[in-house]
Amino acid sequence: MDILIARLDSLHTYRASLTYRVTLPINDSEIEYRARLDYRREPTDTLCGYSYTIDYKAENDTCPYPNFTAYDRGHCFRFDRNRLREYHYDANPEPFARQGNYPGIHRSGLFAELLPAEIARQLNGYRTKADCRVQLFPDTLVQGSHCLAIVVTDSTRGEVARTVLYTFDPATGLPLYRETENNPGHLGSQTVTVKYIDSETGIPFPPGHFGEEQLLRDYGEVFLLYREGTYAAGDRVGQKAPRFDQPWGKLRFTSDQLKGQNSLLLFLDDRGEFCVPVRQTAEALSLQEGLTPVFLYAGQEPVATPNSSGAIVLEHTGKTAGAYGVTGYPTLFLLDPTGTIRWVKIGYTPSLAEELRQAIAKMQGTALQQPPQ
Repeated sequence: MDILIARLDSLHTYRASLTYRVTLPINDSEIEYRARLDYRREPTDTLCGYSYTIDYKAENDTCPYPNFTAYDRGHCFRFDRNRLREYHYDANPEPFARQGNYPGIHRSGLFAELLPAEIARQLNGYRTKADCRVQLFPDTLVQGSHCLAIVVTDSTRGEVARTVLYTFDPATGLPLYRETENNPGHLGSQTVTVKYIDSETGIPFPPGHFGEEQLLRDYGEVFLLYREGTYAAGDRVGQKAPRFDQPWGKLRFTSDQLKGQNSLLLFLDDRGEFCVPVRQTAEALSLQEGLTPVFLYAGQEPVATPNSSGAIVLEHTGKTAGAYGVTGYPTLFLLDPTGTIRWVKIGYTPSLAEELRQAIAKMQGTALQQPPQ
């Protein structure tokens, strides 16, 4: 196994095509993706150690463009479900930070776990986990093919949480197949199978193959239609907030209802990694500072989400997010009683609460100095 892990971790360039199938037995549903992975080791990149571009498409995806996720030297891009998101380490390092089981935006998400260095990382992790059993079969037969196989039985508190079967080409060490069963034996079990159609190494990728310029060439129409500028939201400070009118339960809510109040607008995505802590901070400070909080979700608000601040919660606000220049979630705006944007925060940092408190104090102080209308 040491030899296999070292071989995976030392691959300089790698390309693979594969199918990725997710099966949910509880409702007999299944979704299949087809994906292509381009990968190159980058020893000088201490943040990640490799660059990649992953192009994928689900069989039931009606979007005319392929989805993709890409990383190169501190720049991460994702296009999925008609949304383009980008993250830049120099502008905001927080999404790249490892926190608990979250490995950072550049190592998370669909298909990233299939990159050679990540497979090596998984196998090393399983080997060192106390309640995990790893079995190696150096010469066996799986689905009619001779291979090297690894079976992982990962347990939590004595109960099996997942089983994983990996198979590799015994000559090259390249992955052939992976089958993961999560929560085996439970009603909510899930099976994920990955079949590698073909894979190769030694690809002479040109120097800029994984950079932003190449993405603009390969996915130019996606960037043209969905990109509004990385920092478009941040450029709105001092401007009048765009007006919006959204369904609100059986009623409608318009931004005109915020006039005369200090208010907080928070754009959220229920799948966003940092949206929950940012919402909690926004709720706490809205209560303390007498702000009117409005939470605008890209899709639906998660079921049974507490609303301690009595915030106005709006759903399916993609058009409004576009009007505000929002290209990543979470994004927070402070509005004064005249409807002018006084502060914008994109993403999350551990110092968010203090930054927000200072911005509120500055806004309220500015408001006090303004002559009466």
